[in-house]
Amino acid sequence: MNSKANRILEMTPGQPIIVGHHSEKMARRLHEKAWNDIGKSIEEDKKSKYYKDKAETLESSNVIYGDDPNAISKLKEKLEYLEKQRELIKADENHKSWQLQNIGARIRETKKRIERMEELENINFEDKEFVGGKIIHNKKINRIQIIFNDIPSEDIRSNLKHNGFHWSRSEGAWQREFNQNTIRATNRLLQDVLNKENVQEIEDEEEFE
Repeated sequence: MNSKANRILEMTPGQPIIVGHHSEKMARRLHEKAWNDIGKSIEEDKKSKYYKDKAETLESSNVIYGDDPNAISKLKEKLEYLEKQRELIKADENHKSWQLQNIGARIRETKKRIERMEELENINFEDKEFVGGKIIHNKKINRIQIIFNDIPSEDIRSNLKHNGFHWSRSEGAWQREFNQNTIRATNRLLQDVLNKENVQEIEDEEEFE
């Protein structure tokens, strides 16, 4: 119950309303005002708890992964709840400074994540081909995939693993989560391993002709 409602009730401590008395109207107004304020206070408490619980759920139990195709919308939902929680903390006269500092840090980090993911969405990664395979950006699962026509050599497989790529039997591809680091690793593999390896194979074949 808020302090204002308390003060009003204290003005009428258990005093019954005397019908027909000159104080009746004032007493009824005071009681009505007090109960309205109590109702608002309860609603604010419910709202505060709702947003607090929702933000904690989004923060901890419902981890948002970068490879989730709906990650940006989920992060924006999380940001909305965090910002509303911050406003509720500010409205509480008894809030602690560390509460605002903590919620502020979480809001800033969430905004940064949204910015990074939106930047990735705007990157135009063109599919590439090399002798014996191709490289594609599978947007559905947010992966860069390297697909070979045949099983790659042990040396190529070693380089793929060294550069963070993993074999996916279900996709039939070597893949890694789409981000700037993966793009750099892909270009490095294409230049130093995949094209180089295939040029050497072509030269070896020509020697035997």
